[in-house]
Amino acid sequence: MSAPSPDRITEDELLERTGFAREHVRRLAELGLLDRDGANTYPRREVVRARAVADLEALGVPPEGIAHAIASGHLSFAYLEVSGRRFPRADRTFAQVADDLGIAFATLERIYVAYGLARPAPDEHIREEDLIEIRKMGVLREAGVDEAAMLRLARVTGDAARRVAQYLMHTFHADVEEPYRRRGMDDNRAYETAIREVGLRLGRSGEDMLGWLLRRHSETFGREHTFEHAEAALEAAGVHERTQRRPGAAAFADVSGYTTLTEEQGDDAAARVALTLADLVSEIAERHRGTVVKMLGDGVHFHFADPRDAVLASLDIVDGMRPRGLPPAHVGIEAGPMVYDEGDYFGRTVNLAARIASQAGPDQVFVGEELARAGMPDGVRAVEAGTFELKGIADPVRIHQAVREAGQKTS
Repeated sequence: MSAPSPDRITEDELLERTGFAREHVRRLAELGLLDRDGANTYPRREVVRARAVADLEALGVPPEGIAHAIASGHLSFAYLEVSGRRFPRADRTFAQVADDLGIAFATLERIYVAYGLARPAPDEHIREEDLIEIRKMGVLREAGVDEAAMLRLARVTGDAARRVAQYLMHTFHADVEEPYRRRGMDDNRAYETAIREVGLRLGRSGEDMLGWLLRRHSETFGREHTFEHAEAALEAAGVHERTQRRPGAAAFADVSGYTTLTEEQGDDAAARVALTLADLVSEIAERHRGTVVKMLGDGVHFHFADPRDAVLASLDIVDGMRPRGLPPAHVGIEAGPMVYDEGDYFGRTVNLAARIASQAGPDQVFVGEELARAGMPDGVRAVEAGTFELKGIADPVRIHQAVREAGQKTS
């Protein structure tokens, strides 16, 4: 018997690569799920197709049901085969990789969990692409970076990548596929068409976009960090005195009546408010040199290096809500020391800002005593609002309201 062509494999090769029993493979071929010729050879792609069938069988779908759904046009291998792809594995197990790095396997396991990836088994062979990245952990370890710091790095990067990946798939389903469904296509055909006409043309755009944005943001933070070191060096040399920086400020803006809105108008209306709020606050934060730390559904947590920017941004937020068709907002701000870690800010200053926000009414910007003492930006004055008992804060807190001077406009 002559050997099969390069694009075909023997039945024995198919069995070896899928782990199927011979009878099962032949049953799948009889049902038309695998393409077998008279010489019992199969196209190489049938390895991926067989694995996709196995994934559906694991969900409790019998091969006959899969064949029927394929024949009726309700299901397609055009996209289903993606689930059957397997990525190249290195010749090293996870236990061996841990030994190579000089760390306990339990540490490597914790790193994977922190990344948001599946927990590895000691005798499992690591993916080749994983090995390239995981070996970089060894560089950090050699530099003296401890396990806790590596886990923090893994959590931040893993969570960010997971959120982006999840949202990209959500967007593809809700925004790319949906127009095809509105044309009258059934779900299967809409998905196939979206992949063919959009997905294939975009290629690995999500990965490319993440890489591009990471480079752009890294430029900004890298430049800031470099010049901080340069200023320190110049000060040590006695040729330049570093500028004294004001304490940073934490700000919390919340939508007034968001819970009532959700109850009266439903989740879709609340979601629209949250998305419009995100657009508004991102624009205003960028204009006033602030950072959106995180969106909170009905609110947002900001950070500002200069408390005066925090005040101006907060006033712009309350002024900008109604023109965007949003309910009114209220804001709380406080200045002072904060701890930054894992992409977030912590400490008493942050807690105070959140509690102060809860005391503000619609369209009000309340500021804490430390910020009021540091001074308002030009065109804004602090009017004492009273002394308040704040949840979780031991002593009463004097709060002021930030008010624009007459004639001052939104920046």
